[in-house]
Amino acid sequence: MALSTFFKWAGGGVAVVIAVLCLSLQCAYWYGASLLPKDLPQPRRAYPTTARVALWRMFGGGDTPLSVRKLTIFSYAGLGLEFGSQAMMTSWMDRYAPLPSLPADMQLLDVAAGSLHHQIEQERSATEAKGAVSSGNAEALRQIGYDHHLKEVAAYIRVSRERSAESMADFVLEHGNYGRGSEGLDQAARVYFGADVDALTDDELLALATLRFQIGSMDPYCQPEQFRERYVELIRHSAASGLPRASDLSLPRLKPTECSEPQ
Repeated sequence: MALSTFFKWAGGGVAVVIAVLCLSLQCAYWYGASLLPKDLPQPRRAYPTTARVALWRMFGGGDTPLSVRKLTIFSYAGLGLEFGSQAMMTSWMDRYAPLPSLPADMQLLDVAAGSLHHQIEQERSATEAKGAVSSGNAEALRQIGYDHHLKEVAAYIRVSRERSAESMADFVLEHGNYGRGSEGLDQAARVYFGADVDALTDDELLALATLRFQIGSMDPYCQPEQFRERYVELIRHSAASGLPRASDLSLPRLKPTECSEPQ
């Protein structure tokens, strides 16, 4: 009798802990979402399907259609635990092994939500931070840090629920440094190839998608070797058919530019 009573109390305690944890997660999401604008920023234009597909392939989407799963705070936490445990297991088995990659849809969502959150923060006045610094209020600075993190999480979830995969791809293409002082795909198309995005070839779009995720200096005119290495690295996990090898990329319209070092 005493043992059955113990199990009842233990089961009830576990249920209460789970309920409190779930409520805490949901409240954290509600608070973070309340700090975001009611209407999230939208991409200024819809890009050609070929541009979206080039980006999707760089994320490892292969030949599958663009799609992103819709998240809740609970599925978001579950994904975090799943990926974290995989990363820990990989590091435990071989500390030099590369960490597992996120699925293509989560990579697209991650970059889109990050770009959107960055735009929201740019549009927000820095008055609160300046006021906290001038008053020496360390607690206020910590609160700003907590709010920033909760807004990031809320933006991640809201974007997954309120934006289509195509809209996310457009937002990613529209924001980002492509090199040569270009911000966004429209500027990059004109700077690199002297053409509008709609007139670019598949190879030119693949080149710009590579530059969207450039690491260091890798201009295809000034640093062709670094550019080819980055392209190869990105398409290695794309699982897409028909992608040209780096040596076969045809970029006859690539505009020359002044290089910092002789080529």
